[in-house]
Amino acid sequence: MQLDNLPFYCQTLSAWLASGYQDESCLLRGQALQEALDWAQGKSLSNLNYQFLIASQELERRQLQQKLEAANEELQRLSTIATTDFLTQVANRRRFEEYLDIEWRRMTRSQQPLSLILVDVDFFKSYNDTYGHLMGDRCLSKIAKAIKDVVQRPANLVARYGGEEFAVILSNTDIFGAAHIAEKICFAVRKLAIPHKNSQVSSYVTVSAGLATVIPIFNFNFQNIIVAADKALYQAKAAGRDRVCSGQEQLWLSIQKSQQIKEKNQQLMKQVQEAMEKNQQIRQKSSEIMHKMRFQKLSAFYAESFWTIIHVNIC
Repeated sequence: MQLDNLPFYCQTLSAWLASGYQDESCLLRGQALQEALDWAQGKSLSNLNYQFLIASQELERRQLQQKLEAANEELQRLSTIATTDFLTQVANRRRFEEYLDIEWRRMTRSQQPLSLILVDVDFFKSYNDTYGHLMGDRCLSKIAKAIKDVVQRPANLVARYGGEEFAVILSNTDIFGAAHIAEKICFAVRKLAIPHKNSQVSSYVTVSAGLATVIPIFNFNFQNIIVAADKALYQAKAAGRDRVCSGQEQLWLSIQKSQQIKEKNQQLMKQVQEAMEKNQQIRQKSSEIMHKMRFQKLSAFYAESFWTIIHVNIC
């Protein structure tokens, strides 16, 4: 090793030591340090070049690993931005539809209930006209946080459905659990005590909620639970707002009708299958009869030919 290379080796070793690498290379680092000390004392330099080469490679590997981790973090950040509503910091409409489809399929396989709550801010247009859009944005952000504070299970999702509407997906939750959460959401918004002097139901901001619950079945579109919850929300508004209504009856009627159609189709398919089997049996029997008739005709022909031959010979 040349004396001129000492600054390079010292710089490399210092950087490596500063990196704080704490795994199996500790022994290698100690060996490299011992070689450096031996060099300072004029002793053996046999393995110093090799040790510092390994150290440099390890530093490069760690730097690449750090860059990969940073790239993954950036990708995760961009993915979060793409599925998060910028104003309220809850899931956006796109993420809502993706997650509802995923949970619908999962609950279909496990045959567990899936609930959906649609929440609408009462007289929000009047609020914006009275207090301005900036205050309206702050109001929506507070309501979104209040809903998230109520809905804390990791499997559940809070999303901004559109405008002043929010949606809550509750996996493995029956109608009673969903109704309880919906009532808690309404109470949490009232507790915020956000002034709304032009509201027709309260002096503070309130919300109306519509919910629907179903055990999903195959060949049944998840859009139906959205329609049912939306109808329930309309009922809550028509009944005076600041309340919770359930679209359970309409949803179950729709499911029942769909199930009846499915069963009827299955019966028709069964009848078609039976008709095809019966037709096959008739064709098989007809083939057997035709075969028997051919055999009888051939037997009669050979018998007639035989007696003709006998008659000719006798004559």
